Amino acid sequence: MATETQSLENTNPPVYKTGRVDLMVGKTPLRRLKSMGQGRCPIFIKMENLNPSGSIRDRYIAEIVLRAMDAQSIQVGDEICLAGLNDSAVSASYVASKLGLRCTVFTPESSSKRLLETFETFGGKIVWTSAAAGLQGAIKEAAKWARDGIDRLYVDGYRRQAVKDSYRYLAMEIIESLEDTPLGGFTTSVTTGATFREVSRALRQMQANLEVRGAKLEENEFATAEENPYISSVTLAQLWEIRDEISEKEGILLGPKGAACVQIALDLEAELAPGRSIVALNPDSGQRYIGWEDRELFRANTFA
Repeated sequence: MATETQSLENTNPPVYKTGRVDLMVGKTPLRRLKSMGQGRCPIFIKMENLNPSGSIRDRYIAEIVLRAMDAQSIQVGDEICLAGLNDSAVSASYVASKLGLRCTVFTPESSSKRLLETFETFGGKIVWTSAAAGLQGAIKEAAKWARDGIDRLYVDGYRRQAVKDSYRYLAMEIIESLEDTPLGGFTTSVTTGATFREVSRALRQMQANLEVRGAKLEENEFATAEENPYISSVTLAQLWEIRDEISEKEGILLGPKGAACVQIALDLEAELAPGRSIVALNPDSGQRYIGWEDRELFRANTFA
């Protein structure tokens, strides 16, 4: 019989064989670090890159769209839209393709093109908006476009209960996967702060005395300006070095956000009682960043 430590080396929830997009999203595994760390606390990476379109955004995009379809707000053949060429856009394009919907994304002409090819591969359509108006201009255009048609839904990732619920489900997965191993720490990257707030709140309801840490990118124009002693600032130069070290020592290719989460998890280990586990959230696919490390346009949009 495997020991407790052995059973948690790679904590894998049940695998579903299904074509239902809601069952394909989530249930991502925890991967334990084997070579890095002090050995005082087990450190796990929550592999959200293994969601179908490659990021954590599949969770709330699927939740919003499926609820809208259940409520008959939209139906097969209708269109969803959102603003910004980011992981949410890729996720929306994927979800739409699986549910018989169409997807249009409004985004400034100045947007990084890093995810454009992936987005279009799932069948999404781009509407380029004024660079001068920025992301807020794209949001206004997307929302107006949705209001002008009864067969359109604007996917608002900031104000829907479905978003909060998707983060709560993520927290439940983490606790269930750890079984009887106490969770002592949780680390995540921070842009708007939604994941930091919502997942942490849900985890603390299930696990008292949880230490939470966040990391935000210094170069990111979209990162929250909120001052928080539990959120650290990091540079891209630091993150590429950390990413490469993790890849070499652990055989896991992370993006800069995931690398940041692992680094602050390693820092947090010294503060926790021995034996308490730490979960670092890896929100997206490291392969999506290969070749973009030195592109200036990409830098400001890294954590978006």
